[in-house]
Amino acid sequence: MRNPIVRYGRRRFARFSPLLLLVLSLTTFVLLQLTSSGCSSRSETPTLTADSTLIRAAKEPGGIEASITFCGKSETKSGRRRAVSDVFTADDDAKVYAYVDLENQSGLGDRPLDVHLVWIGPDESSFFTKRIEYTPSDSASTLSSRISLPADRRDPGSYSLRVYVFRELIAERAFEVLHTS
Repeated sequence: MRNPIVRYGRRRFARFSPLLLLVLSLTTFVLLQLTSSGCSSRSETPTLTADSTLIRAAKEPGGIEASITFCGKSETKSGRRRAVSDVFTADDDAKVYAYVDLENQSGLGDRPLDVHLVWIGPDESSFFTKRIEYTPSDSASTLSSRISLPADRRDPGSYSLRVYVFRELIAERAFEVLHTS
């Protein structure tokens, strides 16, 4: 004796399979369109500024912009940047200070900005991330982060810092780390 449930189930699937395939293909098409159309408020093509920062400009005027400065020394009290450079030598006492100067930070109103400063190594993977909740009404418009450069932990090569606001890349700047011979 045949099992009527299995037989009925197979016929039902056979009858609805073209409809199921149509629904799945339409859903896939819509998802691909949403992800590839770019909901981004930033330009797809980065612009290189005079200080070698790659900027992804806002599509709308008045959007948040950032510039990045690297230096080897910093005065804590005054915030003055010393030994500004894009090339650093790995040493036990060496550090790279990164300063991110924000412009138009109140472009999104008074809501706090979720900012991530992501340090990228020569292998293109992140090795340190600093998360900052920045309030546009703050008087300071500069964010900072630093990394140490011990020769035994930092390979020579090209490193970079990426600045994200609400998980959207807005700026990136590269620097070199050298080892002493």
